[in-house]
Amino acid sequence: MDKKNIFITVLIFALGVSLYFTFQNKGIIKTETGVMPPSQSLENAFKESAQYSAMADIAELSCFPTSRYDCDFDGCEPAVPATYYFVDYGIESGTYFRCDAKGCDPYPVKVALSGSFTQFVPLLGQAMLFKVANDDLLGNKGEFVDVATIGTMTLVSFGKCETIK
Repeated sequence: MDKKNIFITVLIFALGVSLYFTFQNKGIIKTETGVMPPSQSLENAFKESAQYSAMADIAELSCFPTSRYDCDFDGCEPAVPATYYFVDYGIESGTYFRCDAKGCDPYPVKVALSGSFTQFVPLLGQAMLFKVANDDLLGNKGEFVDVATIGTMTLVSFGKCETIK
């Protein structure tokens, strides 16, 4: 091979490597603004519900978000958390309450243990999942993830649960 062909080969290889690294992380996080904290109105609604609502009286867990990400085909963006949760384990199945500043919606759920975690899967086929750490084996007791979909968009919230009973 002459020097011209070697140069072109090296140039094409370098272009390929740079394109690979440029597009490798595309879509994972669109922005780098960091985590957005919950609003004061959501925190106030949570505190009021925890003190004065019937679902808080029957629930074993009260859970408040610390972060949320809205994900679509192009990736995920930090968003302001908009929901908080109460969870009743029940006997064979429980109830998962998704709440916002306007009130709460109950969902009957199947309660399933999965290692150090408990999963709450809606019985009526709603496209969501709530999972909470049961013990401190990993140092994350009470941490939760809530995954809900709207169309092809996925809303992922993280936070901490406290045992009520």
